[in-house]
Amino acid sequence: MKREGFICNAINPFNMGFAEYYRAFPTYTDIHSEEYRRRLEELEPLLIKYMPRRGRVLDLACGVGGFSFLLEDHGFDVVGLDVSEEMIAKAKEYARKRASKVEFIQGDAREIPFEDNTFDYVLFIDSLVHFEPLELNKVFKEVRRVLKPEGKFIIYFTDLRELLPRLKDGLVVGQEYWISKIIPDREEKTVVIEFMSEKDSFRVRFNIWGKTAVELLANLYFAQEVAEKVGNYSYFIIYRPK
Repeated sequence: MKREGFICNAINPFNMGFAEYYRAFPTYTDIHSEEYRRRLEELEPLLIKYMPRRGRVLDLACGVGGFSFLLEDHGFDVVGLDVSEEMIAKAKEYARKRASKVEFIQGDAREIPFEDNTFDYVLFIDSLVHFEPLELNKVFKEVRRVLKPEGKFIIYFTDLRELLPRLKDGLVVGQEYWISKIIPDREEKTVVIEFMSEKDSFRVRFNIWGKTAVELLANLYFAQEVAEKVGNYSYFIIYRPK
């Protein structure tokens, strides 16, 4: 039976972090996989539609660099930044094989290591779940700092607050895994999701972000220009600095 989804370490079956999660799923770590290609194909038309002017791009929390390479192929000058040493190492390896000129740097989105007014675009895809409110506030503040006055901040995320009530125990989430437990905290600011397979299990804690909360926080630093719903629970939003 095929199950769609998320991995773990049999020695440490209830790891609360994302390292094993990302190692397990080609959706985020294998740019040649069907799952990763679907992500690129879904967002490519929107990115090209709303990025008509070529320029310098910061791919923030870039992971293994799939979107960085996509934009490079369309003529953009791209820098990829991620806090994970492992992700950056994989991105650099992909870049070497592609003879890519994308620059990949290990760094913290809360303290972006670039001067003010450096980028024409900042891309932030599928990364909100990593940040608590105070942390995400720092990220948004830093994005505004490194964007040029006429620059664009592009966010894509799944509205986890909207999605959570639809998730059910036993839901298949990958070729091997299914959801065995969903444990929100009392204030519903975070949720622990337990994934199981016939061989092992693991837990991951996600920060819960809904569209309304994202917009309220972003409004401190940016003016919204475009918001498009993608599928049932995801949003593609473009902001400009205030």
